[in-house]
Amino acid sequence: MDEPGFLISDKTKDYLERKLNESNIKIKKLKRKRKINTVLIITTVGFSLIISAVIATMSVSIIPPVAITILSMASMLLTGVNARINFQDRQIQITREIEKLDKIQAKIDYVVSCNGDLTKEEYQQIRNEF
Repeated sequence: MDEPGFLISDKTKDYLERKLNESNIKIKKLKRKRKINTVLIITTVGFSLIISAVIATMSVSIIPPVAITILSMASMLLTGVNARINFQDRQIQITREIEKLDKIQAKIDYVVSCNGDLTKEEYQQIRNEF
């Protein structure tokens, strides 16, 4: 039994709006993670610079070589953490999610413009696309 076109359009519109909301939530989470990563990056770079400055200052004075080694290792560890955070490129993920959001919005506009004349094939195609 074929469903009338307006029922298919309503189902498709509801489905796309749900996907639109999911995408919006995902973008907000990614942006929040990006802010946290930025704070971590700034913090680790700052501590690394401070440790390097302390090492440079202490190397001229009389301190045990073990202290310089420990501070150097701490600086290296902070630099490694900073590099790892930087490699997790959140901006690309956010851009992709925004593109998906735009695509969903365009499909919603298309479904609304069909005014109930959406075929079952078009409905299936839209469902498979998202």
